[in-house]
Amino acid sequence: MRAETAAGNPFALITDPGSIRQTIEKSESLSRLSQRKCHPLDRAVIRSASAELAAYDAKIDRTTIYLPPEEEKPAPVVRSFAQAVN
Repeated sequence: MRAETAAGNPFALITDPGSIRQTIEKSESLSRLSQRKCHPLDRAVIRSASAELAAYDAKIDRTTIYLPPEEEKPAPVVRSFAQAVN
């Protein structure tokens, strides 16, 4: 009865870890999966792309002319007339 309930309701598997293990061991689709363990963060970093990028950045830095910051310009003089001119 309990196995039928677990088969009909996948959420019932959550309450019984033993039935989860049995279901996984009996599963044909899970047994056909590749058993290879993959650790992508353990691989050597590909240096060619970063080396090309570093070379490009160095070229830009060598050929760029850096100008000094512009000096602050004095504010334009605004004259106001006490009386209307026209």
